[in-house]
Amino acid sequence: MDRGDILSGAAFSAVLRSAIAFVVVLVVFGWAALAYIEHSLIAELGDDVQQRWNIIASEHEDEEEGHLEAAIATVSRTTTGGHHAVALFEAADTLVVGNILTRPEGSGLQVGPLDHASVTPDDITREYVYFAGPVDENTLVVGLRLDLLYHTKILVFRALTLSGFLILLTMLSVGYLLSAKSLRRLKEIETALSKTSEGDMTVRIPENGGTTQIDRIARQLNQHLERLSRMVATTRNTAAAAAHDLKSPLGRAYLSLGKAMERVDQGADPTEALGDTQDELETMRVIFDSYLQLSRIEAAGEERMSDRVDLAALTADLVETFALIAEDEGQTMTFEEDAGQDHAIMGDAQMLQQMVVNLLQNAVTHGSEGNLITVRMRRAGGSVLFTVADKGPGIPEASKTRVFEPFHRLDPSRSKPGNGLGLALVRAIAEKHNGHVALADNHPGLIVEVTLPASGA
Repeated sequence: MDRGDILSGAAFSAVLRSAIAFVVVLVVFGWAALAYIEHSLIAELGDDVQQRWNIIASEHEDEEEGHLEAAIATVSRTTTGGHHAVALFEAADTLVVGNILTRPEGSGLQVGPLDHASVTPDDITREYVYFAGPVDENTLVVGLRLDLLYHTKILVFRALTLSGFLILLTMLSVGYLLSAKSLRRLKEIETALSKTSEGDMTVRIPENGGTTQIDRIARQLNQHLERLSRMVATTRNTAAAAAHDLKSPLGRAYLSLGKAMERVDQGADPTEALGDTQDELETMRVIFDSYLQLSRIEAAGEERMSDRVDLAALTADLVETFALIAEDEGQTMTFEEDAGQDHAIMGDAQMLQQMVVNLLQNAVTHGSEGNLITVRMRRAGGSVLFTVADKGPGIPEASKTRVFEPFHRLDPSRSKPGNGLGLALVRAIAEKHNGHVALADNHPGLIVEVTLPASGA
């Protein structure tokens, strides 16, 4: 697996962008944290320095002359390393006593460098927080070096740097692994599509039950591949069935034409033979027209689906016509609908009429004398349910899926009238209207239920 492909993967790129954003946030947060720590420690140390200055100054007021110099000298000797600063300066900035060699400028609480007597090159800083104020005619300076502040800032900086590095490394590692996993899934998809393009309609993308976008896309692609496989199989079966259906009338038409030619040669009337030829050609024309109609329905655009059609009224008119045909065949057809319900749908009236005609014609054609056909129309939530139930021979369970394939017929000998496109047209029209068709047993007989979305649902 190419590492470059992994690093350019969407998962790693997303994590990398997140890592860059994290670094920016960490830098801003670290700067703000260090600034807050510096401000807080300087304020705390400043309070401590001012309290020390007040203690030393108050001792001068309570004790005899010379006590202040002695106290400062004692403090200077006992505090080594330059951490503490204390000194007394005369008005002319001359050092009287203490460990600060040069009087700092200004007065009050300040932060800055001091010329400490114990300073060394190894000192972490020469910055102090100090307080300078007058004592009689002199100036008393008391300060604390900012070692604690700088040590704290270094520790915080190291902690932020180390934690940021570990988090960043973890993020990039996770991104790399996710990108590698995604790339593997994409390779599986690419392989499956390549094999499909080469003609292998059985290949599918391995599913691992994941919930990522790629996993969802893989499942959708498998559904499309399954549908494509069915379409290819249906196309092959359709071609074979069409050839079979066309072979017989074409052969009979050829024989009838030959018979007509013999009649002409014999000086006899060829009208009967020509009539047989015309009948066979008409059969082929019906087959072609039905298949072309199916193709037009499947390719119809959405502009034809904008009419508001009252399916109950349309069905009632057709049932009235087919009831007479059924009566001639010794059968009974009735129509039932839910009173007071709206059975209108948005679609194409011509297609819907063809769907209803096919279902009613199938029920009469495949029924025998005494067959009872019940046509129902009802509402169920946002759907219109159109049902045709008969007491005919029904459809075996194993064939309930295949009967929707073009040219598929239950009669293998294809001796009964029909071209096997009736239910195929019904399903195509229902799916074109965002509906579906279901078959069920009527014990005996068949129930065909078409579910369509109601107008405004």
